[in-house]
Amino acid sequence: MADKVECICSQFEEINGFYSIYEFERFQKYLEGIVRTGDMKEVPVQEYYATFQEKWFECDNCSQIWRLVYPDFPFKGLWNKME
Repeated sequence: MADKVECICSQFEEINGFYSIYEFERFQKYLEGIVRTGDMKEVPVQEYYATFQEKWFECDNCSQIWRLVYPDFPFKGLWNKME
């Protein structure tokens, strides 16, 4: 099917700060849906971003790891690709 995305990672953009807790919560729900479909899975955090709470996710197709760091005022959180 032409509309099928081969790799969910191709749809992601890094986020360097959430504008509100509501935006962060919506993004969390979006990720939960992606995990439910099996396109990504949560994996253990290997190295924490300072002392902030975070979760790591691995793409089922390409094995790319993405990091979701929770906001903790004044830090606004982030979503980025692990190198």
